[in-house]
Amino acid sequence: MAVLLLTSVPLAPKIGFTTAYWILLFGEIIAFVPIFFGVRSYRQTIGAGAITFWKAFNIGILIVVISCVFYAVSWNIVYYWIAPDFPTQYSQYVTEQMKLHGALPKEIADAQKQLEESRKMLANPFINLAIAFTDPLETGIIVALLCAALLRKKPLDTNPPIELTELN
Repeated sequence: MAVLLLTSVPLAPKIGFTTAYWILLFGEIIAFVPIFFGVRSYRQTIGAGAITFWKAFNIGILIVVISCVFYAVSWNIVYYWIAPDFPTQYSQYVTEQMKLHGALPKEIADAQKQLEESRKMLANPFINLAIAFTDPLETGIIVALLCAALLRKKPLDTNPPIELTELN
Protein backbone atom coordinates (compact mmCIF):
# COMPACT_ATOMS: atom_id res chain seq x y z
CA MET A 1 0.00 0.00 0.00
CA ALA A 2 2.76 2.41 0.92
CA VAL A 3 4.61 1.93 -2.38
CA LEU A 4 1.48 2.42 -4.44
CA LEU A 5 0.54 5.44 -2.36
CA LEU A 6 3.96 6.99 -2.84
CA THR A 7 3.72 6.52 -6.60
CA SER A 8 0.04 7.03 -7.46
CA VAL A 9 -0.84 10.14 -5.43
CA PRO A 10 1.84 12.36 -6.98
CA LEU A 11 0.79 11.06 -10.41
CA ALA A 12 -2.97 11.38 -9.76
CA PRO A 13 -3.36 14.70 -11.63
CA LYS A 14 -1.70 13.11 -14.67
CA ILE A 15 -3.31 9.65 -14.62
CA GLY A 16 -6.63 10.84 -13.23
CA PHE A 17 -7.93 10.78 -9.69
CA THR A 18 -10.33 7.94 -10.46
CA THR A 19 -7.51 5.78 -11.83
CA ALA A 20 -5.36 6.61 -8.81
CA TYR A 21 -8.24 5.62 -6.54
CA TRP A 22 -8.61 2.22 -8.21
CA ILE A 23 -4.85 1.64 -8.06
CA LEU A 24 -4.86 2.39 -4.33
CA LEU A 25 -7.90 0.18 -3.73
CA PHE A 26 -6.24 -2.69 -5.59
CA GLY A 27 -3.06 -2.11 -3.57
CA GLU A 28 -5.07 -2.11 -0.35
CA ILE A 29 -6.57 -5.50 -1.15
CA ILE A 30 -3.22 -6.96 -2.24
CA ALA A 31 -1.53 -5.56 0.88
CA PHE A 32 -3.77 -7.68 3.07
CA VAL A 33 -2.92 -10.99 1.33
CA PRO A 34 -0.17 -11.60 3.93
CA ILE A 35 -2.92 -12.01 6.52
CA PHE A 36 -3.86 -15.34 4.96
CA PHE A 37 -0.27 -16.56 4.80
CA GLY A 38 0.60 -15.26 8.26
CA VAL A 39 -2.35 -16.98 9.91
CA ARG A 40 -1.72 -20.19 7.97
CA SER A 41 1.97 -20.13 8.91
CA TYR A 42 1.10 -19.64 12.58
CA ARG A 43 -1.41 -22.49 12.43
CA GLN A 44 1.14 -24.86 10.87
CA THR A 45 4.19 -23.98 12.97
CA ILE A 46 3.08 -22.78 16.39
CA GLY A 47 -0.46 -24.11 16.47
CA ALA A 48 0.53 -27.66 15.45
CA GLY A 49 -2.00 -27.60 12.62
CA ALA A 50 -4.83 -26.08 14.66
CA ILE A 51 -6.03 -22.55 15.38
CA THR A 52 -9.19 -21.06 16.81
CA PHE A 53 -11.18 -18.39 15.01
CA TRP A 54 -10.29 -15.74 17.60
CA LYS A 55 -6.57 -16.55 17.62
CA ALA A 56 -6.54 -16.37 13.81
CA PHE A 57 -8.46 -13.09 13.90
CA ASN A 58 -6.00 -11.61 16.44
CA ILE A 59 -3.05 -12.52 14.24
CA GLY A 60 -4.83 -11.01 11.24
CA ILE A 61 -5.59 -7.79 13.11
CA LEU A 62 -1.95 -7.48 14.15
CA ILE A 63 -0.93 -7.65 10.49
CA VAL A 64 -3.62 -5.08 9.63
CA VAL A 65 -2.38 -2.68 12.31
CA ILE A 66 1.20 -2.94 11.05
CA SER A 67 0.05 -2.31 7.47
CA CYS A 68 -2.07 0.66 8.55
CA VAL A 69 0.86 2.22 10.40
CA PHE A 70 3.03 2.02 7.26
CA TYR A 71 0.18 3.43 5.18
CA ALA A 72 -0.42 6.34 7.57
CA VAL A 73 3.26 7.27 7.73
CA SER A 74 3.52 7.03 3.92
CA TRP A 75 0.43 9.18 3.46
CA ASN A 76 1.89 11.88 5.69
CA ILE A 77 5.15 11.83 3.77
CA VAL A 78 3.20 12.23 0.52
CA TYR A 79 0.83 14.84 1.92
CA TYR A 80 3.46 17.13 3.43
CA TRP A 81 6.58 16.61 1.32
CA ILE A 82 6.04 14.79 -1.97
CA ALA A 83 2.72 16.24 -3.17
CA PRO A 84 1.82 19.19 -0.94
CA ASP A 85 -0.38 20.60 -3.72
CA PHE A 86 -2.52 17.44 -3.81
CA PRO A 87 -5.43 18.94 -1.81
CA THR A 88 -5.67 21.90 -4.18
CA GLN A 89 -5.54 19.68 -7.25
CA TYR A 90 -8.12 17.32 -5.80
CA SER A 91 -10.45 20.21 -4.96
CA GLN A 92 -10.19 21.46 -8.54
CA TYR A 93 -10.93 17.96 -9.82
CA VAL A 94 -14.03 17.61 -7.63
CA THR A 95 -15.30 21.03 -8.73
CA GLU A 96 -14.78 20.18 -12.42
CA GLN A 97 -16.53 16.83 -12.04
CA MET A 98 -19.48 18.45 -10.30
CA LYS A 99 -19.80 21.03 -13.09
CA LEU A 100 -19.60 18.31 -15.74
CA HIS A 101 -22.40 16.40 -14.05
CA GLY A 102 -24.64 19.45 -13.82
CA ALA A 103 -24.38 20.30 -10.14
CA LEU A 104 -26.01 23.49 -8.98
CA PRO A 105 -23.74 26.40 -7.94
CA LYS A 106 -24.89 26.02 -4.32
CA GLU A 107 -23.93 22.32 -4.33
CA ILE A 108 -20.51 23.19 -5.75
CA ALA A 109 -20.01 25.92 -3.13
CA ASP A 110 -21.01 23.50 -0.35
CA ALA A 111 -18.56 20.88 -1.65
CA GLN A 112 -15.76 23.44 -1.85
CA LYS A 113 -16.50 24.56 1.70
CA GLN A 114 -16.39 20.95 2.91
CA LEU A 115 -13.11 20.31 1.05
CA GLU A 116 -11.60 23.44 2.61
CA GLU A 117 -12.65 22.28 6.08
CA SER A 118 -11.07 18.88 5.39
CA ARG A 119 -7.86 20.56 4.25
CA LYS A 120 -7.71 22.63 7.45
CA MET A 121 -8.31 19.53 9.55
CA LEU A 122 -5.64 17.54 7.69
CA ALA A 123 -3.11 20.33 8.27
CA ASN A 124 -2.74 18.89 11.77
CA PRO A 125 -0.30 15.95 11.35
CA PHE A 126 -1.81 13.98 14.25
CA ILE A 127 -5.32 14.16 12.82
CA ASN A 128 -3.88 13.38 9.40
CA LEU A 129 -2.13 10.29 10.80
CA ALA A 130 -5.29 9.12 12.56
CA ILE A 131 -7.46 9.51 9.47
CA ALA A 132 -4.86 7.83 7.25
CA PHE A 133 -4.55 4.96 9.75
CA THR A 134 -8.29 4.30 9.66
CA ASP A 135 -8.56 4.55 5.87
CA PRO A 136 -7.56 0.93 5.05
CA LEU A 137 -8.69 -0.40 8.44
CA GLU A 138 -12.19 -1.46 7.34
CA THR A 139 -10.89 -3.55 4.45
CA GLY A 140 -8.26 -5.08 6.71
CA ILE A 141 -10.81 -6.09 9.34
CA ILE A 142 -12.98 -7.74 6.68
CA VAL A 143 -10.00 -9.65 5.28
CA ALA A 144 -8.91 -10.68 8.80
CA LEU A 145 -12.42 -12.00 9.54
CA LEU A 146 -12.51 -13.94 6.26
CA CYS A 147 -9.07 -15.44 6.83
CA ALA A 148 -9.92 -16.39 10.41
CA ALA A 149 -13.10 -18.11 9.23
CA LEU A 150 -11.32 -19.93 6.39
CA LEU A 151 -8.27 -21.03 8.34
CA ARG A 152 -9.74 -22.03 11.71
CA LYS A 153 -9.11 -25.66 12.44
CA LYS A 154 -9.77 -27.73 15.50
CA PRO A 155 -6.91 -29.82 16.88
CA LEU A 156 -6.88 -33.48 15.99
CA ASP A 157 -7.99 -35.61 18.90
CA THR A 158 -5.12 -38.03 19.45
CA ASN A 159 -6.88 -39.83 22.28
CA PRO A 160 -9.98 -41.62 21.04
CA PRO A 161 -12.89 -41.68 23.46
CA ILE A 162 -12.94 -44.57 25.89
CA GLU A 163 -15.90 -46.80 25.39
CA LEU A 164 -17.61 -47.88 28.54
CA THR A 165 -18.98 -51.36 28.56
CA GLU A 166 -21.54 -52.78 30.86
CA LEU A 167 -20.14 -54.85 33.65
CA ASN A 168 -22.05 -58.07 34.13
